[in-house]
Amino acid sequence: KTLNKRKLTVVADTGYYNTQEIKKCIAGKIKVYIKKPKANNQTGDDAYRKDKFTYIPEEDKYICPEGMELPFAEYSTKNNIKYKRYKGTQCLTCSKKSLCTKAKEGRNIQRLIDEDIIEKVLVDTENNTTIYKQRRCIVEHPYGTIKRNLDYTYFLRRGLASVNAEAASIFVAYNLKRVINILSVQGIIHKIQLQCR
Repeated sequence: KTLNKRKLTVVADTGYYNTQEIKKCIAGKIKVYIKKPKANNQTGDDAYRKDKFTYIPEEDKYICPEGMELPFAEYSTKNNIKYKRYKGTQCLTCSKKSLCTKAKEGRNIQRLIDEDIIEKVLVDTENNTTIYKQRRCIVEHPYGTIKRNLDYTYFLRRGLASVNAEAASIFVAYNLKRVINILSVQGIIHKIQLQCR
């Protein structure tokens, strides 16, 4: 609303990855570019992370890296988010079970009801790496300047309202320093005089 734009593109780093927020953006016709954090496999073997399993939408099942099936088993809910659960039926006979899961009954995978929306966002992000990489150049620079040049590395106040006010103050200081560097003090005075006429 502030920018008065009908079409928006949101670019965020992995730390902001949240499936519910991504879905809200997509529902609001907002283009999203964000990378998914790597899911850790409890056994510690990266070869058996969820992203190494292949989803077959036509048959609603997963295929594990060893070629075995994990068919749909049940619906589940966690933190008010609905999932579909897929369970391995051949895990007990698999020689790689100890690398894949610690569960006695075998590996199971959770999939969001509308995970296809999230998967499309991830594909779009991979196809637009140039735009995604610009985020680092544009967004990370102010934080680096604030930490190093202004020597501001932690909040001094407590409570959300106080911290918000403190953050706003430091960004005003950053923006003022930036404007002075770009326009010079005389340039700013000149622009203010033009506005006052």
